[in-house]
Amino acid sequence: PLADDERDRALLGLVRTQVAGVLGHTSERSVEPGRAFQEMGFDSLAAVELRNLLGTATGLTLPATLVFDRPTPLALAAYLKAQLVPGPADLVRSLLAGVDRLETELAALPDHDDTHARVAARLEALLRTWYDTHAAADTGAEPADLGSATDEELFAKIDNELGAR
Repeated sequence: PLADDERDRALLGLVRTQVAGVLGHTSERSVEPGRAFQEMGFDSLAAVELRNLLGTATGLTLPATLVFDRPTPLALAAYLKAQLVPGPADLVRSLLAGVDRLETELAALPDHDDTHARVAARLEALLRTWYDTHAAADTGAEPADLGSATDEELFAKIDNELGAR
């Protein structure tokens, strides 16, 4: 994977190269990153052509108003980055959707040859690892084994489960 600044340069280079091609220029250097597409002579036909080229290059489905909503190569490259590189909120949504899919699949899983026990053991191990690697000592994180928890940890767990925290 590219570092963040390399990714920014690559996306801006892609946008500038495609813009130069649409406008009939021989080099991306003729495309100023902060200059508005409209000032460069873009019309609706050029905007659609650029959208199609960028959609093909990135694999994204891009809106028809792409060039009008992101009026410069810099703004357009930033938009593409946001679509291609999800932020933390997108990652959490994706993770929770995956958990929802897993829940549905688990509900439909028949119990053949001790399947439920094997899956449960794996899920418990995953959860223990999650707690061990993500629990901060000063936040009252719950221990992997509640049998070894202190009274304070148990009360914190109950408060957390009941939404009292």
